[in-house]
Amino acid sequence: MKGIFGLLLLLNGTVSGQYHITLHITDEDTHQSIAGATIIIRGLDKGWESDSMGFVYISGIGRGSYELQISCSGYIGRKIKLELPAKDSGSLSITLEKDMEMLGEAVVSSSRTNSRIRDLPTRVEVLGTEDMEEETSMHPSNVAMLLSEASGIQTQQTSASSGNVQIRILGLDGKYTQLLKDGFPMYSGFSNGLSIMQIPPLDLRQVELIKGSSSSLYGGDAIAGIINFISKRPSSRAEWNFLANQTSRQVTDMGSFYAIRNKRWGVSLLNTFTHQFPIDIHNDGFTVLPRLTGFTVNPKLFWYPADSVTVSLALNTTYDHRIGGDLQAVKEGASASHPYTEKSKSNRDYYQLEYELRLSGDRLLTVRNSTSIFKRDIGIRDYTFSGQQGSTFSEISYLFNRGHHKTVAGLNFITDQFRENKSSDSLIRDYHFVTTGLFIQDDWTMSKHWVLETGLRNDYQNRHGNFLLPRASVLYKMASGWSLRAGGGMGYKPATIFDARTEETAYKNLLPIGNSVKAERSAGGNASINYSGTVGEDTRLTFDQSFFYTQINNPLELDSLVGNGQAFFYFKNAQKPSTTRGFETSIRLRQDDWSLFAGYTYVDARTGAGILPHIPLAPRSKVVCNLSKEKNNDYRVALEAFYTGPQFLYDGSKTRDFWVTGLLVEKVIKRVTLVLNFEDLTDTRQTRFGPIVIPPVTDPGFREIYAPLEGFMANLAVKIKIL
Repeated sequence: MKGIFGLLLLLNGTVSGQYHITLHITDEDTHQSIAGATIIIRGLDKGWESDSMGFVYISGIGRGSYELQISCSGYIGRKIKLELPAKDSGSLSITLEKDMEMLGEAVVSSSRTNSRIRDLPTRVEVLGTEDMEEETSMHPSNVAMLLSEASGIQTQQTSASSGNVQIRILGLDGKYTQLLKDGFPMYSGFSNGLSIMQIPPLDLRQVELIKGSSSSLYGGDAIAGIINFISKRPSSRAEWNFLANQTSRQVTDMGSFYAIRNKRWGVSLLNTFTHQFPIDIHNDGFTVLPRLTGFTVNPKLFWYPADSVTVSLALNTTYDHRIGGDLQAVKEGASASHPYTEKSKSNRDYYQLEYELRLSGDRLLTVRNSTSIFKRDIGIRDYTFSGQQGSTFSEISYLFNRGHHKTVAGLNFITDQFRENKSSDSLIRDYHFVTTGLFIQDDWTMSKHWVLETGLRNDYQNRHGNFLLPRASVLYKMASGWSLRAGGGMGYKPATIFDARTEETAYKNLLPIGNSVKAERSAGGNASINYSGTVGEDTRLTFDQSFFYTQINNPLELDSLVGNGQAFFYFKNAQKPSTTRGFETSIRLRQDDWSLFAGYTYVDARTGAGILPHIPLAPRSKVVCNLSKEKNNDYRVALEAFYTGPQFLYDGSKTRDFWVTGLLVEKVIKRVTLVLNFEDLTDTRQTRFGPIVIPPVTDPGFREIYAPLEGFMANLAVKIKIL
């Protein structure tokens, strides 16, 4: 949500030479009046505050030049010059940006109650405007790097040649993370392995993270947590940004985002393009970066038939074509001596339709519908796996207040169907899931210090049956900026063939899910203590210490059998549960233009099996550090450092630990922003610890990826604010 919209200035001269000013302050997104905004005129020992209808009436101002300071809790303040008498007595509009660093004031939608973070019993993390701007400069094509820099989140590369990536939360496989776009679940199953590579940050306003079981909020696929990408909404002030980016690894990115609205209509348009040349960084004859061509076109139309109604329709098409493997085969075509390539071609098309009706008493009726079609062909050497995943999502929910309760209830209907192209493989691995869900959640403000959140969801899934998912969280607001949160819930995940290990092999010789395979079920809890306040006179401190535990029952494990002289693979339910437990510690300091963030995550992830007791590729320790100095509309310098501790591989061996550092320098020159970014300054690469490719080159194998492959890289980005 962005700041203040519509400053209506009416100036009327009086006989005595005095002037009267009427200010009307409303919210840019909701257009509702904002009470409690403060207006101060420098040079006058006076201050005013907007009333319950958002109006401020100022009288007795004489001729002259003044500076108005407008501020509101949760927004970035602005200064406005005012000349009296004014040449133009019409209206003047001013926009103040939401201050996303004031996390206690940030409003999040992932909780379903549209509450402020400081009032939520559920622990929610928000990556705000500053994070989006930085990620746009560093990686305009996708949000993978943005998420990898967050505490407790790991990006796992699933292919040494094609560069596909999955997101793991608190040590759990990427299939357990539910990815949302504006609250719509659209990235799962077959599309999960590429999803994070196909979400550009250019149109994002913020990213909301809930770590831990969230199935009671959003159904299946949310055992590890949810990541909700929130798009920008158009305002009366036109926004048009263009970006061009070039890296030292021969990657070219271009993107544009435009948004504008009037009283009844609004529109936004996102366009991105990426081209990447194949690169062999390790001199082993195989690509680390594949040949890649991709683009995204995402128009969105808004209609405001009344001040209380918003209707939006978003369309999206994303094309991604990449080929990696033997560098000579990629460049010149496969031959007998150089036959190995990995090809991935995908098309993602979807629409999102949303209707919002705001009623008196902060009541909100929301109706949503979306349809997504994802087509993909994966080819490794002479083998091809291809298919189409179609999914739909329909939901109606009603948010209302009654006394000290804020309650949301709803019904949703979800379909997920995968159809494999039978010409590519003789195995039949199709599925068709239909899920009907009922949910209710209540936030009860019991007192000034206590808030209790309870929720219940019931999902009926056509293959696995009924799932009753309770959850509960409590918030205790202690004195002097301290707060305590604790809660837990249950989750589930329908069984499919899609996960990180099978993605690596393009699902070759993988048998269909057997009828005896059960859905995975989870139960987990977390607790955290948080402090937000000041140290000394001008240093702001935010501290968070959290603990978590998740147990997954009936976890899927990959097994093998031999038939017709070759090995086949299949999924079965493990007899013992998998568990993850650990803690996160983070601290942020801000003083004037300086900001320091440090976070540490400890994860103990275990399978319950005697042969392979540790969940592979889940580092026990991860450290994130960021030191930056920023002066608004002038410059920014940021130094980053990331530590990843040892990990266990699928063969039970243990990897070494490593550090990765980066430096970003940004300079603003009027409407142009220049960004010079250096990643991996120490050139940390897994090939420095051992080879990735296992001979022969005609039929190579690849070791698991646990460290960066690209090494040192620099990029220069130019951002132009056209409007």
